[in-house]
Amino acid sequence: MKRALSILLLLTAGCFDGVNDGLRVAGLLEGIDVKAGTLVGGRVAEVHVVEGARVAAGDLLVELDPKDVAPMVAAAAARLSQTEAVLAKLEAGARPEQIQQAEAAAEQARLQYTMALDGARSQEIDAARAAAEAARAQRDDAEQAFERAQRLFETGAASEMARDQARNALNGAQAHYTAALEKLDLVAEGSRVEEVAMAKAALDQAGAMLEELRNGARAEDIEAARAARDAAKADLELAQNRLQEMAVRAPMAGIVETIDVEPGDLVAPGPIVRLIDPDELEVVIYISAPMLSRIRMGQRIPLSPDGDDAEYEGEVIFVSSQGEFMPRNLQTEEARARQMFGIRLRVPSYDGALKAGMTVTAHIPLNGAAPQ
Repeated sequence: MKRALSILLLLTAGCFDGVNDGLRVAGLLEGIDVKAGTLVGGRVAEVHVVEGARVAAGDLLVELDPKDVAPMVAAAAARLSQTEAVLAKLEAGARPEQIQQAEAAAEQARLQYTMALDGARSQEIDAARAAAEAARAQRDDAEQAFERAQRLFETGAASEMARDQARNALNGAQAHYTAALEKLDLVAEGSRVEEVAMAKAALDQAGAMLEELRNGARAEDIEAARAARDAAKADLELAQNRLQEMAVRAPMAGIVETIDVEPGDLVAPGPIVRLIDPDELEVVIYISAPMLSRIRMGQRIPLSPDGDDAEYEGEVIFVSSQGEFMPRNLQTEEARARQMFGIRLRVPSYDGALKAGMTVTAHIPLNGAAPQ
C-alpha cells in the first residue's frame, strides 16, 4: 500500500519546475519507529505507559512477572560460588597443617611397617614368657584348690557350691594360661606375611597422599575446575539476562504509538510496544535512471510541505541499487527512461513543524553538478 501511494504521488507530483530549473518529486513523511518487547515472554505484571505518552530512552514501559526467573538467578549464583571455591582450593594447594598431618601419618605408617619386618623385640618376648609363667602358676594354684574342695565335698565337709566355685576358678585360670601361651608363640614367631603386606600397603598409601599434597592439584584437574567455573558463570549471565527481559524498556526517546497489553496478559517473545521518534522523519521519493547522476549520499535536498511556503531540507541516506516500477522489456530508450529508483531522505522535524503523514515536495536541481 505504501509503495502504491508513493507511485501515485510520483505520477501526480513529479514534474519539471520550469522556473527553478529543477525536478519536483512528492513523497510522504514517515516517522521512524522502533518496536520494544521481550525475548522470553511471560505474564504482564504492570504497564507503566499509555498510548501517546512521551518517554525517554531507558524508561520502563512494561514489567513481566519475574517469579519463575528469579530462582534461576539465585541457583546459578550459588553454582558459580561453589565452582569458584573448588577452583580456588585447587589453585591454592594444601595448607601447611594438612601437609604436617600427612607427614605424621606417613611416619607412623613407616614405623609400623618397620616393626612388622623386624618382629618382636627380646624384651617383648621375655615379658610374654613371664606372663605365661605367671598364668601357669595361677592355673596350678586353682587346680590344687579344686582338688581340695572336691575331697571336702566327698566327705561332706564342703558344700556343692564351694566345689563348683573352685571348678570355675580352675577353668578361668586354665583359659588365661592358654591365652598367655598363644601370645608368647605369636611374639616369638614374629609378624605374619599378611601383616607385613598390610603394613607395606598402608605405608605406600600414606606416602602417596603426602606426595599429592606437596605437589598440589594436577593441571588437568585445575583446567576441569576452571571450565566448570566458566560454565556456571555463563549460566548465571543467561539467567540474569532472562531476568532483565522481564522489564521492557524504551530503546530510544519517542512517543508510544501502540501498546495493546494489560496486567495479567500472557505475552509471547517479541515486540509489544511501538515507539515513534517525533524528531526524526523519513521520506522516500522515486526518480528515473537519468536523474541518478544528480544524487549523492549525504546530499541535502530542499523540501517544501503542501500549503507551506517555508523551505526545509532532507539528507540522502539511501539510494536504491535496483530499479522499480518498470516494464519487463527495457529494449527501447523510452522504456529505460521510465525505470525508477528509490531515494530515502532523513528529515528533522524542525521543532515539530514537520510531522509524519504530511506530504512534501523534493526540489532536485537539474543545472550544475550534484553536491559531493
